Amino acid sequence: MNRIGDELCRVGLVLLLLMAGMQSALAAGARIVVYGATGAIGGLITEEALRRGDTVVGVARDPSKLAISDPHYTAVAGDVTNLDSFKSITQGADAVIISVLDSGKNAPEDSVSAQAAKVAVEAYTGVARSPHIIEIGAAPTMNYETEQAIRANVHLPDGSPMYGIILGHLVALKTFRASHIRWTVLTPPSHILGWTLGAPPQPHRTGKYRVSTTELVSDAQGQSAIDVADLAVAAVDEAEHPQFVGKRFTVGY
Repeated sequence: MNRIGDELCRVGLVLLLLMAGMQSALAAGARIVVYGATGAIGGLITEEALRRGDTVVGVARDPSKLAISDPHYTAVAGDVTNLDSFKSITQGADAVIISVLDSGKNAPEDSVSAQAAKVAVEAYTGVARSPHIIEIGAAPTMNYETEQAIRANVHLPDGSPMYGIILGHLVALKTFRASHIRWTVLTPPSHILGWTLGAPPQPHRTGKYRVSTTELVSDAQGQSAIDVADLAVAAVDEAEHPQFVGKRFTVGY
């Protein structure tokens, strides 16, 4: 009986140690790299991850703009379109969220989103442990998946900044789909509430949203929309608990 009791004590001790290790890992949170952390959307993604206890590396060309007082936060200088820089910064991360404003170049393949996808695929093709790459996409590519269809339904004259931006997201999506890395494209709905380009965001977080992988999510009035804060929630949810690896999904109310 004593030997049985001793054995049960040893088993119990092992289980306690395993549980403590699991709790410690959970307490540490995910390790997330955010490109575009100075932007309205990227900034809210960073704040959302930090409030959950994740460790965040905010990346920008000028890290002085990334001043956040949090022990789980680090600001670094980097370029999402530079392979060596990308590999160095993202190594060991659980997830990499790319939320960057595009350059508006006419050629879609030269857009930041397209170049970022190309770099991510090149960095982690054939690598045993790859971070989960999550890129924020563009609403038109959810409805139209060819250049001809997008141009026919969205006003995109050649030479306009939006031509390269929107079609650049389509190029990025195709690049990811042709790859074998861990990727997800999060496509926003038609309207991002609480956010205007060039102005500080006015977020209203609810923590709730619906998802779709086939079409834009619309409410009872037919509006496809989500608050910018809840878009950030969806991005961090996917980073912490991947549900759409190798897929594109969208969110809305």
